[in-house]
Amino acid sequence: MIKVSIIMPVYNSEKYLSKAVESVLAQDFRDYELILVNDGSTDRSAELCDKYAENHENVIAVHKKNGGICSARNAGLDIAAGEYIGFCDNDDVYMPHLLRDNYILAKENDVDLMRYAKLKRVEKDDGRVREIHAQILDMFIEREEFAKYYQNIRKEDTVWTGFYRRQIIEEHHIRFDEQFKYGSEDLNFNLRFLMYCKKLGFNSKEYYSWTQRESHSTSRKFKQDYLEKYMINIDLEYKFMADICKNRVNDIVKNIFLINAYVYPLIEYMTLKSCDMTMNERVLYLKRLRKKPIFDRMISRTTLREVRKRNFRVYITMSLFYHKRFRSLLCLLTYGIDIMNKLRFARR
Repeated sequence: MIKVSIIMPVYNSEKYLSKAVESVLAQDFRDYELILVNDGSTDRSAELCDKYAENHENVIAVHKKNGGICSARNAGLDIAAGEYIGFCDNDDVYMPHLLRDNYILAKENDVDLMRYAKLKRVEKDDGRVREIHAQILDMFIEREEFAKYYQNIRKEDTVWTGFYRRQIIEEHHIRFDEQFKYGSEDLNFNLRFLMYCKKLGFNSKEYYSWTQRESHSTSRKFKQDYLEKYMINIDLEYKFMADICKNRVNDIVKNIFLINAYVYPLIEYMTLKSCDMTMNERVLYLKRLRKKPIFDRMISRTTLREVRKRNFRVYITMSLFYHKRFRSLLCLLTYGIDIMNKLRFARR
């Protein structure tokens, strides 16, 4: 039986593809298959995929019409045969020993999801590179302790920093939701997978190198559809907290997480220059968000005081959001964190 299936969606990536594929082929672990899913590329990517498949018996090339990253990953899942599933984007890199070390940990500890740390490389347009090191703790968490370690479990939402037990994926018919065209598809997949996990593993060592290019991040465009998909994930998060964690997540941890993972990024998204929503439309959307069951309880003063000690930005965002001061919150975040820092200094 193949131990690990690695799914790599490929789209117009001839410039980076060889480096990504070679990083997998260089692994000191042989019981794997690499599935290259060419998602209707118009450059030489398809040719490169075929070349690797011809020269390596454990490389499979799949060609399909362009359907987006979710569609491409699903095409890989449909033919994957490994005990565990891993993912790699076509412009990222597997670091040495990723497959060997994490498969051994997954098997020895019988985990359903084995997480490992990533190295984030931010490439500036002028050639400079800044490295950001992710920090996760070495641990194994049983289902009964998911609420206790909620922050650890939910810290990472990308699919390319973990091995997923394929049996769970197949038994529960888990696939990427192809409605997600503009982001948050990994979060959606992870929340649905976590519903069925009995044990999770975390490896603090960096094994995955993720490159974020400045030109890509600054060209981000606003899409109205993204907001609606955001609501779907909020409901999944609530279901995971309620059904799996039995609403036992620490109140402070829960609220800091919700602000950082959902409220703050969402407002930041709505303040993109390309956003054509009026102020009233943005306020109405935040009202919808605030009415979600996950935000149903008014936050206590004790929680607010504790949050203020830990993170002033989160404290301000949380206070305005829970007290429904949406217009003030939008204006504040539009003009940036500098105002928050001035407010913090003034209150000392």
